[in-house]
Amino acid sequence: MSEQENEPQQGLDEKQKRQKDEVGNVEKLSEELEELPPQLKRFVQATLSMQRISSSSLVSPIQEKINEQHISRILDIVEKDDERAFADTESARKYTIFTIIIFLVFFGSLTIFLVNKDIAVYQEILRIIIIFGGGFGSGFGYKGYLEKRRK
Repeated sequence: MSEQENEPQQGLDEKQKRQKDEVGNVEKLSEELEELPPQLKRFVQATLSMQRISSSSLVSPIQEKINEQHISRILDIVEKDDERAFADTESARKYTIFTIIIFLVFFGSLTIFLVNKDIAVYQEILRIIIIFGGGFGSGFGYKGYLEKRRK
């Protein structure tokens, strides 16, 4: 446990040393900058300040605290999420197949019983089913259109 505590401390010590070296280099550069023309001096100072900002923001504090245990937990969570997504997709497929089978059984039984007895009633029921299906399909298509438009 003491080794694990020492590793982050050593990393912090090295980081502090690098920052002190950078401060010393900046002081040396500031003396050299005094001899440059004003336009070039401003350009070099802007470049140096941009380098300081970009180098200090490359490593976030959270990244320094992540270890192997965190990574393995994240991978486990992602794996479970993938399994759940697969199960959801599988259940949605089963539901769709079950709904189609029910509709086909209903349509087949309707055809068998009404075609031979009363064609006019069969045509009227078929027309209503087609109108309902068209309205349902257009509503479903419109919903999909709106969802794609939001993205």
